[in-house]
Amino acid sequence: MIGSINSSIIAATANTQAQRDEESRILARKSKDIEEVAEQNRVAQIKEAIENKDYKIDLRKTSEKMALDLLNV
Repeated sequence: MIGSINSSIIAATANTQAQRDEESRILARKSKDIEEVAEQNRVAQIKEAIENKDYKIDLRKTSEKMALDLLNV
């Protein structure tokens, strides 16, 4: 009797953990999907700005990034 109760508790605990793991995986996928959509939107905005000749390059930011990249910093 006690053995079957313990087995039920263990099974319920394992099931609850499995559900939590699945929920975590679903949330991670949704988060990744949201990031991908945001990135695609940003790319589309930049592309449109380039086509409209409205895209402005921040020379200071770009040169700093290039210098740091060259210095491997």
